[in-house]
Amino acid sequence: MIQRRIRHGDISVGQPLQWNVYNDKGILLLAEGGHIQTQAQLDRLLELGIYIESTQTWHQPPESAMQQVLHAYYLLAVLLRQPQPPADFAEQVLNIARQIDSAWEQGAGVVMATVVLRHGGRYAVRHAVNTACVAAGVLRAMGPQAPERLPVLAAALTMNIGMLDLQDMLARQTEALTPSQQVRVSCHPLAGAERLRNAGVDDEVWLRAVAEHHEAIDGSGYPHHLQGKQISPAAQIVGLADLFCARVSERGYRRADSTKIVLRDVLIERGRHFDVTLAAYFIKALGVYPIGTLVRLANGEIGVVSGRTERVDAPWVHALLAVDGSAHSPPLRRDTHQPGLAIQDALSSMDVDIAIDMEAIWGSEARDFRLASQSLGRPEATNSSIDYSNYSI
Repeated sequence: MIQRRIRHGDISVGQPLQWNVYNDKGILLLAEGGHIQTQAQLDRLLELGIYIESTQTWHQPPESAMQQVLHAYYLLAVLLRQPQPPADFAEQVLNIARQIDSAWEQGAGVVMATVVLRHGGRYAVRHAVNTACVAAGVLRAMGPQAPERLPVLAAALTMNIGMLDLQDMLARQTEALTPSQQVRVSCHPLAGAERLRNAGVDDEVWLRAVAEHHEAIDGSGYPHHLQGKQISPAAQIVGLADLFCARVSERGYRRADSTKIVLRDVLIERGRHFDVTLAAYFIKALGVYPIGTLVRLANGEIGVVSGRTERVDAPWVHALLAVDGSAHSPPLRRDTHQPGLAIQDALSSMDVDIAIDMEAIWGSEARDFRLASQSLGRPEATNSSIDYSNYSI
């Protein structure tokens, strides 16, 4: 569950709650429909920190870059939950791709921070959108050398359509894959491409990217053990973005890796699993310390990478925790060019137990959806062909 902290103005004394309310450990404190009796009670709860499940707000029309990404999660979840693909399936996917491309242009740093820091909702959907977000950055870094953007982003959004339910199961599973699961995993690129064709997708860049996104240039990939230029550029972009997003996300059988470890492995594997030039564009797009990376500074503070500078090894960082473990409120901007503030180590998100107020760091482009005066029941399906009754994220 991904939690959103409730602030002053989101809740009124005596008014029925529109959502279940939790503490920072995810324990239910107040049920939907309940009331807070006094202002003193409300003030105390807000001081301690109370939260709702943030996925309940993602259906609202997006404005900020973060809202664009969260809304893309929602739209893809709705689309993929339908029993049969709608007649305009391909166009709906392309529209989500356009939204992700727009989010990157609107606030690239916020998009990367959202990918790295926001963990919630249905894993298969979140992972697909995050992969498309990273691919969008790589495509922009490639400039005129890049394939056409929308088919590549559409491929990222649908790369695992051949095993969606299994992917959600595997995200929670702690034991090794069973033989039948291994077969499904091995077959899912071709199964996904076939399912897309049956849904009306006829773009060969899109279809090849899905079918080949697990191939490796040394022939060690699957399903066909293609080599070198036999693998389409679009498939290599999607495959590398897929790997990055999978590695920085916690799953049942493994902890999340730090972004620096993942990027180190990309550099090690270039020329074997990944094209050398593509790996260089990947590092160019994300930097040595991608925005959203949690780091320890030389002075002992814990912070989050918040912006790029002319030096790839010295980005801007906002310090979250002081040396004694107390929280900086608000976070303090640090210039890591200074020796005493240099980055000492990159951390996994599992190493830092603190709620990060992204808007306090990145401003209005990191604004989450509003809570006050919003009805958070399921939205009506009027003016849309989507059946919201099948929605679950």
